[in-house]
Amino acid sequence: MKEKKTITRTQSVDVRKILLGMIGERIVASYLRKCGHEVEESLNVFDTEKDMLVDGNKVEVKTQVPIVVEDSFGITPNQKAKVMGSHRVYFLSVPLHKTEDDLEGTIFEMDPLDPSLKAHKWLTHKGREMICFPRRQAAMKQVYRISDERILKQLKMLSTSYL
Repeated sequence: MKEKKTITRTQSVDVRKILLGMIGERIVASYLRKCGHEVEESLNVFDTEKDMLVDGNKVEVKTQVPIVVEDSFGITPNQKAKVMGSHRVYFLSVPLHKTEDDLEGTIFEMDPLDPSLKAHKWLTHKGREMICFPRRQAAMKQVYRISDERILKQLKMLSTSYL
């Protein structure tokens, strides 16, 4: 009898982050293709320039648990050049474990060159510096909402959230 492989919360945080990123990129690529875009996904999981090309433009995808206290998505300063050098950045808001989030499963589209884009620096409780992009701003367009409960459950299972 063939054994079914499942994802568990006991897998390492690093493995879950990689899997989340891969799933997020597939979800965003599927959404963009359905919108009529030509999408070429990077075959290198650790591509330092882009996650995919969309209509020939560099695009970055961030599949993240939001920073709840800031109602933002966060990047580290070493990711800033890649993010800000992209034609578009898509953030997929990963469901939290114990806390309700009215934006869970939402794909946001950010234009890094939008003059109205707001960002701020924030320190984690461990002293790590982050650049935060608030989710509720004009430069963060909500373009799609995942309604498939199986996909939301899978994202939640891989989540690194303790909330």
